[in-house]
Amino acid sequence: MANIKILFGRKIREYRKRKNYTQSQLAEMVNVDDKHISCIESGKNFPSPDLIERFANALDIEPKDLFEFYHLQDSKDLKFEIISMLENISDEELVLAYKYIRTFLLK
Repeated sequence: MANIKILFGRKIREYRKRKNYTQSQLAEMVNVDDKHISCIESGKNFPSPDLIERFANALDIEPKDLFEFYHLQDSKDLKFEIISMLENISDEELVLAYKYIRTFLLK
């Protein structure tokens, strides 16, 4: 899995683009230099807790949303994580998981 600074930077970029903000616009909203935004998005820097809160407010999200990285993992890591989850579930849960997966794959 990529390190947290890189994944966090990807989340900031993802939410910034959803809002159609430039790096400069977001920088102004959170009161930092736009070069700092670039460094965070590229994974070179990691923001302070205060700046994380300002990002969340500016992007109209919860701070926890910036730490949901599962969809940013590469497919190999995702498959490994899914297999690990499946190894630890009951037979009943396995049948339910199969039904959900089959439903999504047969769309």
